[in-house]
Amino acid sequence: MQASAAVFALAWTVDAQGAEVGRVVEHKQVRDDYVTTNVDVSSMAHDLIFAVKQNNLDVLQQTLMEVSHPTSPKRGHYLSYAEAHNLTANPAGASKVHAWLKRSGVEVINVHEYGHFIKARALVSQWEELLDTKFAQVVSTTNHTAVRAVEHVHVEADIADELTGILKATQLPIRDTAGPRASSANSMNPVTPAGLKSFYHITGTGSSSTSQSVFEILGQTVSPSDLASFQNQFSLPSQTIANDVGGHESDSQCTVNPNSCIEANSDVQYMLAVSPGTPLTYWYDTNQYTPYEDWIEKVASSSNPPKVNSMSYGALEPELSSSVMNAFNTEAMKLGAQGVSVFVSSGDDGVANFQARGDKSACGYIPSFPASSPFVTAIGATQGGINGGSEIACSASTGGGITSGGGFSGHFSAPSYQTSQISDYFSTLSTAPESGYAAGGRGYPDVSMAGADYEVVVGGQITGVCGTSLSSPVVAGMAAMVNAQLGTSIGFINPTLYAAASGTFNDITQGDNKCTASSACCSQGFAATTGWDPVTGLGSVDFVRFKDLFSSLAHPPVVV
Repeated sequence: MQASAAVFALAWTVDAQGAEVGRVVEHKQVRDDYVTTNVDVSSMAHDLIFAVKQNNLDVLQQTLMEVSHPTSPKRGHYLSYAEAHNLTANPAGASKVHAWLKRSGVEVINVHEYGHFIKARALVSQWEELLDTKFAQVVSTTNHTAVRAVEHVHVEADIADELTGILKATQLPIRDTAGPRASSANSMNPVTPAGLKSFYHITGTGSSSTSQSVFEILGQTVSPSDLASFQNQFSLPSQTIANDVGGHESDSQCTVNPNSCIEANSDVQYMLAVSPGTPLTYWYDTNQYTPYEDWIEKVASSSNPPKVNSMSYGALEPELSSSVMNAFNTEAMKLGAQGVSVFVSSGDDGVANFQARGDKSACGYIPSFPASSPFVTAIGATQGGINGGSEIACSASTGGGITSGGGFSGHFSAPSYQTSQISDYFSTLSTAPESGYAAGGRGYPDVSMAGADYEVVVGGQITGVCGTSLSSPVVAGMAAMVNAQLGTSIGFINPTLYAAASGTFNDITQGDNKCTASSACCSQGFAATTGWDPVTGLGSVDFVRFKDLFSSLAHPPVVV
């Protein structure tokens, strides 16, 4: 499998006399939603995370494919935590970076067990001198503040050779994202747990022998009482959250401000509805400024991470630095090599992404990350079917409330597991899409699930919710169920999905993703058609056929 992992540009910088002053390892960022203030930050303490260059990434990727491909004799022979991290460890490089930081007089406050990340703290004035840059306070249009380097960050050449990036340096906090949309709670055909199980043939229960998790950021709070009410309302087994990482559980907050709970409640209620009996970790990341690299590093640092993880968030791919995306991908590969599955919502605003919601001037092809990562399973949305009528691509233009996100990465090339499907897609189109998308990029989503008119309990009331924010935890819950029922870990499933026979998924052939989750519709976009498409992927997931993909493997996964 070939998936480009674009590395940041390394540029020499010289002073006025022509003397070398360092190599650029992080480029300054400029965005329309952030401005620089005049606040003096020189005496403030600031933490940076130095991402040490890891070894054998080509071997790691090869290993991931060997343990993931359905025809591989090593399918399911996962690495242990120690094996995965030892494979890529660069102890000499980590030692060199660590010694340089100590020699420079900054405080080293944490070193990853295998040396992959080194967290250090210093006054801003110290960082400015050491990294030959300028820091400032930046503030967003929504009044989020951060301290960031506003000029290129430089490191002496021999140290730069050992780094793939410096996190929390120039990378601006992610743009405020738009969450799932509330819809009418009086829908004629709402999605309920019973409806999901009936239409998608979900049967059986989960197991305490495996694990599942939802990832949350941006102040989202989950309500235990809403969860209990949801389970009672829909005659589900009573089950509480097994592990709370981040401490964002509150009943009162969901009553005072329901919007702060819609995402979290949706994720938790429906993952447990689909895979009851499987312990659930509610993983809240308090660092909303660098959530993706922060979460993936923490999960990857766990010797026993949840076997199935769902993320209902995404950032605009063009606004993320290569160092952030590459750090995420490296850790995602290691998780997959250990038999861990990561599912990500494809987004609710078609190809344009959330910044175009209500603003047609922002239309275009803007991929969403981490959905665009080749090492996660991206989940799109459908409507109809379970809601009545034919199952089609979910779109605001057809009453779906949101529009299934999809498209092609501008940063990562299409992995070999999907290149034939992408080629087939373009060969069957009668009308070519408007230009501007990244031809040859990783296509997403991979599969889809119902995304319109779910009934969720928020603040004690039934609330209608639309979004791929629900599609992802539902499919992730199915994966957790397969783990439980087969007594295995299915791990990174994309190679198996794309190798599946025709008819494995509910093929979605109607609809497009030109609209956002509002009245704003763009000229750019893709149409659903037979087979894989960048609107609903391979189609929606039928649990029985999905489970059969893994139970019938010649080399089934082994227990990890």
